[in-house]
Amino acid sequence: MKNRLFLIVILLIGFALLNNDAIAQCAMCGEAARTSLKEGNTSASSLNTGIFYLLLGPYALLTAGGIMWWRHRKKIQKMQSLNNS
Repeated sequence: MKNRLFLIVILLIGFALLNNDAIAQCAMCGEAARTSLKEGNTSASSLNTGIFYLLLGPYALLTAGGIMWWRHRKKIQKMQSLNNS
């Protein structure tokens, strides 16, 4: 439970520090967003948020897989050290 809470806190801190200017876009999307902002339309900020959420899924899956692998490896090492004792 502590590990999950720690992960949630780290993710929340990461989200808080994330700046909308740091989110990358393709050249055409970026230009369309800049033009939209100059005209007073707020769809550019929604575009940035959408891109961020689309990128969040694969990174979350990779992170979860890495944590699961690390825990499994740690359990195996602990069992091996108990068997060697």
